Amino acid sequence: MQTMAFGRWSLMFGLLVGGTVLVAQQQPPQPPEQAVVPFSDPSRPGTIKVDLVEGSVTVHAEDRKDISISATGRDGRGRGGRGQQPDNNSGGLRRLTPAAGFEVTEDHNEVAIESSSPNRRLDFDIRVPIRVNVRAETVNGGAIVIDGVDGEIEANNVNGSITLTKVSGSVVANTVNGKVLVSLARVTAGKSMAFTSLNGSVDVTLPASAKANLKLRSDMGDIFTDFDVQLRAAAAPTASAGRRGNGPIRLNVNNTVTGTINGGGAEFELRTFNGNVYLRKGN
Repeated sequence: MQTMAFGRWSLMFGLLVGGTVLVAQQQPPQPPEQAVVPFSDPSRPGTIKVDLVEGSVTVHAEDRKDISISATGRDGRGRGGRGQQPDNNSGGLRRLTPAAGFEVTEDHNEVAIESSSPNRRLDFDIRVPIRVNVRAETVNGGAIVIDGVDGEIEANNVNGSITLTKVSGSVVANTVNGKVLVSLARVTAGKSMAFTSLNGSVDVTLPASAKANLKLRSDMGDIFTDFDVQLRAAAAPTASAGRRGNGPIRLNVNNTVTGTINGGGAEFELRTFNGNVYLRKGN
């Protein structure tokens, strides 16, 4: 198959609307903005990077060589929007909101996707090849959902959940306010992984044959598993270095559960502060 080589290129999508219109009907919903992006070398696994302030990211793996991107804007500004105070002179007129738009850059099999207007909300639906690496980040306004991808996955959210289903390879998933729900069909041997939340449950399903050294921790919840975990002795409390004046010595108690499954392997960390930890045995 002949491979087409592409240099660095950028696509920008937007809609410029001008004029004023008397109120006769509500503004129709904005149609999705779409793009299809080829890889420089489709014979090699590429990398997708999505970086948002406002919005959600959904990635589905399919039998394809390129990337299909669909972005739908949501009505109104995001939490970070400024300059949106009510205008007393707009009575009787209908507001026409420009589409948020997004930018795509492809360079040497790495595709970067971001909003052209960071404070406008966009929901991305991205269709990718099965073998691809994904880096997805968002702050407000939605979840990160990744399905069927085989590769290295890194997902970071602040105010929203992370859901990964039927993925393979390795995962680093972290959110502040939301749950982490991950189902791995296959793991990369020797690759460390981490699944963490501050306020939310962490629920991970691994293949029954997965080999790992485990670090499991929930400060305000419980830990559950149906794996045969070979537990290691907990570390003894240790005094912190020094103390002020005649104050008490502070003891730091390590309440992390450590152990191995299937003889041990790379380190897998499952941790939350406020929620439960679930480690499930898959097929």
